[in-house]
Amino acid sequence: MPHDTPAAVRAAREREEADNGALNYTPDQVMQADPAYHVYIYNLGPVKHIVEKGSAGTFHIAACEPDEPYSEPLVLPSVVRDSYFIEQEMKTHSVSGEFMATDIVHPITATVGAGKTWWSFGANLDDLGVFWTRNNPPTEKEIAAARQKMEETYRKLLSMANSIEASGKIDDITPLMRIAAAYFGEDRPWNRIYKKTLECPGCGEPAKPGIIKHPCGYIFDPDRALLSGMITVEVHKQMMQVRGAEAGLARTPRPKSSEAPKKSR
Repeated sequence: MPHDTPAAVRAAREREEADNGALNYTPDQVMQADPAYHVYIYNLGPVKHIVEKGSAGTFHIAACEPDEPYSEPLVLPSVVRDSYFIEQEMKTHSVSGEFMATDIVHPITATVGAGKTWWSFGANLDDLGVFWTRNNPPTEKEIAAARQKMEETYRKLLSMANSIEASGKIDDITPLMRIAAAYFGEDRPWNRIYKKTLECPGCGEPAKPGIIKHPCGYIFDPDRALLSGMITVEVHKQMMQVRGAEAGLARTPRPKSSEAPKKSR
């Protein structure tokens, strides 16, 4: 007897409900017309961000393209809804677009004393040029405030890079530090391998300034490629070693702390 006949399918469903219980759907009780506006998330930085929010979905914040004042916006409705299961019941949850935008821009939070919140460095996308608004396009005041905060972060990164460079630990320079150096036009020895070019070193074909990866596969910016998930940490490390050698970046070996300095005779 075939197993996909209407009678067989109906019997299977009845048996499933008998074993597991019927699946109930409970919609949001506050069902009304959504306010007629949107919330926009913009990015002033050169790095794309991907934020996962469980049942609410995965949100992609575009990078700001070279010579553009801000990125294409991630657009949210005035009310954001998602569905989730509790045992055999599916429910709908609603939050304002402003609440969801704040949650996206601050993906990792920790509660401290007196009900205050703290965002770890780099986890708060405000530090990296991301902001939300109900304005499209954003106002000059909003852009200026977001840029000031991003530049403060970049200056902190450059200060950290100075200390690392002075200690001779060039391998500890992070991708964000190199991006900060490129943003301010800093001509550092550890960042000279990121000069713009109009010709792809991989294939010799024309290349648009500011791209991460050429169609032939050549990676122009390993740091942004790593932060965007296009290459692995191991591949990034190998590329940095090879290109550092090509750029003539000297690494002075540091003596082990257990070794005593040799006395001169």
